[in-house]
Amino acid sequence: MRLFLDAQLFVVYNQDMLLFKKIALLLGCLAFCFITSCNFVSSVGAALLGAQSESDWSGSTTSIIYDGTQVQFELPNNVRTLNVQVNQPVDVFMAKMNFSSQTLPARSTRYIVSTNTLSAENQFASNSLNPESYRNLLSDLDSLEDVSGITSSGIIRKDFAPARDFVPPVLGGDVDKGGRFADESSFPYVSTPMKAVLPLKATVGSTQKNLWVDLPKSGSGSSLESKLVGTITYTKRPATLRATGAYCNIWVVNDYFTSATASGSKVDTDAAQNLATKFDDIYSKIRDVFGKESDKMIDTRGIVDISTVSDTGTKVNIVVYDIEGDYKSGQQSGTLGYFWAKDYYTTSSAQTSGDATIGLTNEGKYFYVDSYFLTAFPQMLYSTLAHEFQHMINFGEKTMNSMESATMQSEVLVSQTWSNEMMSMVCEDMIQQHLNIEDKDSPIARLPWLCQYYYLSGLTDWLSGNHVQISYAGAYAFGAYLARNYGGTQLIKEIATNNYVDQQAITQALKKLGKNETFELVFEKYVQALVLDNPSTTVPSFNKSVDGINGKMKAIDIFNVKTEDELGREHSVRPILLKTDANNRVDLRPYGFTLHKVGNTNSAGSLALTFSSPVNSSEKVYLLIQPRKK
Repeated sequence: MRLFLDAQLFVVYNQDMLLFKKIALLLGCLAFCFITSCNFVSSVGAALLGAQSESDWSGSTTSIIYDGTQVQFELPNNVRTLNVQVNQPVDVFMAKMNFSSQTLPARSTRYIVSTNTLSAENQFASNSLNPESYRNLLSDLDSLEDVSGITSSGIIRKDFAPARDFVPPVLGGDVDKGGRFADESSFPYVSTPMKAVLPLKATVGSTQKNLWVDLPKSGSGSSLESKLVGTITYTKRPATLRATGAYCNIWVVNDYFTSATASGSKVDTDAAQNLATKFDDIYSKIRDVFGKESDKMIDTRGIVDISTVSDTGTKVNIVVYDIEGDYKSGQQSGTLGYFWAKDYYTTSSAQTSGDATIGLTNEGKYFYVDSYFLTAFPQMLYSTLAHEFQHMINFGEKTMNSMESATMQSEVLVSQTWSNEMMSMVCEDMIQQHLNIEDKDSPIARLPWLCQYYYLSGLTDWLSGNHVQISYAGAYAFGAYLARNYGGTQLIKEIATNNYVDQQAITQALKKLGKNETFELVFEKYVQALVLDNPSTTVPSFNKSVDGINGKMKAIDIFNVKTEDELGREHSVRPILLKTDANNRVDLRPYGFTLHKVGNTNSAGSLALTFSSPVNSSEKVYLLIQPRKK
């Protein structure tokens, strides 16, 4: 026996397969710890590796029959040679899927050693990834901030990390990394009556509030207080009420308002009023599907009615300013908006707990939008209203509702980022037609990222920096697929309002609708919608129109996604197909996958595929077959 160690994986070669399996099992945990300690860049940079020795691999042979009734076939782990009988000319694809929360290194994934009967990759060649482009991929991604045309809108939308990473703390309790409360002690919250606080007597154009925002001390507005939390300086800035609606207040930080015509990072009264009108229009419609935002707040004395501690009562407050202070002329990237649950804590709770983040609370229902994007890209910003409102509702439906009914801290629910963002982008998708939003200003504009880079971010990943665009695209695409194939608004409503989060919320929603599916099964079928461009009506597809919110969710042709290059020239892209050999393997990210074009046949008959030996039990390999597209 020989044991080799490289930068990604322990690879064990042994002529005795029984011994191989025992050693692999013993080293599994150690290997995964070592693998996941590698950073993202170094892991991907070393992904292209040659073939492993197959001399000791004596797997079995099995056969399948394709007659058009089944399109996806799982390759058993013990199979070396797969014989495929087809009744007509076909296109053959392969999908490698990771059904775990760990990254599976490239070298540990299976590949096709040899084939017969199949012709070359023909029309798919331009979509196949070659080694040279892959080696240069990360440097390209790192420079995307200054590249227009990556999405169909040309705008790179970033997330606001402090809000994204915030886990709502239980006062006196600890929170583990999984988003649930670690200990099992009795839950400390009980509702405590408080003296009512009269809502703010607001007058548009004159009423001011001093609000915590992520802006430095400089600026014409006075900074009443300043705090450094993490690496960001936050200050209290005066903001003036510039518009009101039935359900919202629009506050504009004074530095970012103009009495003239809106321009640059400054908004005018009309922009503020349009924001209020749009939000009032979608408020009840979104609540009908996604549930209700919380009317409670977290105080040292318990969970209390929001009207007893917030001077804005039950109204949603939308704060407008230059998020992250990053405005520059012609800006093409930035954060459009964010919801931050720290505002659902009272000032007294922050003082008692000493938590620096909840010390930034503005005490009420708040989310934040960027002044420059409101001025320059108003339709995109109106779509963002739906996105951020869903985040607020998600916090209410999952976290606050579970806090109220929990008997143990472990029963409090916090959605993982991927599922929360998926639901927010589905909300935008559902309201798009009602708001008359163009595709370039909707989450559909994210799909070019999916088509070109899906393999760099698994479904449950959430990458950082410019890489986060890929995570957004992947989360949206999966949500769009779910809604269009498994129940539309009914399914989404169940996911949004049931007493579960993440994968389990999806499984329970499918069950509630009487569907014989689970998250794992619909994830397995997801690859069908991404590679089968000549499907039967029973195959899941993005190209379906289903009911949305006061309108339709439009059909999406995932094989003809429109994008523009830096010169404004339009192109069509589809999910990229990798080659099937050892040298084109890449890491399988958590709940990620790679898509491959195996080849095609010109007639009915049989074909044989020889595969490499399996290494990871979390990897599943599938063949997908369709009638040959002419």
